[in-house]
Amino acid sequence: MHLLEVKNPVAQQRGVISAFSASDRPDTLDNKTVGLIWSGTHGGDIALKRAGEMLQERFENVSVNFYTGGNYPTPPAIVQQAGEECDVIVGATAD
Repeated sequence: MHLLEVKNPVAQQRGVISAFSASDRPDTLDNKTVGLIWSGTHGGDIALKRAGEMLQERFENVSVNFYTGGNYPTPPAIVQQAGEECDVIVGATAD
């Protein structure tokens, strides 16, 4: 009789390793700075820039900062910089 060892071939997802809870949402984006973080995925920059335009149309005195990490995942230093400079962060990580 042979002993068969079965292993689970599913790896832990990258997002699970670095997951963190979301911050509380502000009541309004009026007079806030919104950070747009693009990971370099195809078309994400276009979607984020349009989202920034729409936020500026909808809210008063909104500043928009655009950040690019150049690849997926966005380097932690870029995410940290955006977090320090902005009140709210919006990211695009998919095609």
